[in-house]
Amino acid sequence: MVKAVFLDIDGTLMDTNYLHVEAWAQAFEDVGARPPRSRIHYQTGKGSDKLIPEFVEDGKIERVSELHSEYYARLQERGHPLPGAKELIASLVDRGYEVWLATSAKPEELEHHTRELGTEGRISGIDSSDEAEESKPAPDIFGLALERAGAAPEDAVVVGDSIWDIEAAKEAGVRAAAVMTGGAFSRAELEEAGAYAVYEDCAELLEAGFPEELNPTTS
Repeated sequence: MVKAVFLDIDGTLMDTNYLHVEAWAQAFEDVGARPPRSRIHYQTGKGSDKLIPEFVEDGKIERVSELHSEYYARLQERGHPLPGAKELIASLVDRGYEVWLATSAKPEELEHHTRELGTEGRISGIDSSDEAEESKPAPDIFGLALERAGAAPEDAVVVGDSIWDIEAAKEAGVRAAAVMTGGAFSRAELEEAGAYAVYEDCAELLEAGFPEELNPTTS
């Protein structure tokens, strides 16, 4: 029986993936790298400690992280909730589910996200990569969420937009549904990564009756 729902933010609830891609592209260019934005997009959803080394050597990692934060801070006000995101959160809370945000987003980004999503005082909490030993696609964020929710893996479900979310959930033993609003992965890629279902967006997920379809029926 599902009791807790763990929601990714960027690309799942908030239309921010492309803003992050642009901030990363500018940060990399500033240190002399120019990876195609398509390659950066594919890596988005990982923790920054795992994304950055895909494109630059160790000596530039800290500087790239700082530059990304600076550039993203100028763009984040353009990030808004994706279709059905606010409604999904409200519906889950109203139906008695514990709702947790489980994200690689940095603490300075979370204030904007929670304000836009209207989650203050409504959700059970937020678990970020800063609090976990390892960031996605490691399972630590979801392990932390399970611990804080006091839930067993079979009593929880994850919603994410990237294969990194799905892989992290699978390693934590938690079922995962995917939405395609992140833009980097096809339905087939998300299913192959282990998503039990893939939806266009949170609106379609909500219309499908999520997460009741995971609860056993009694006759």
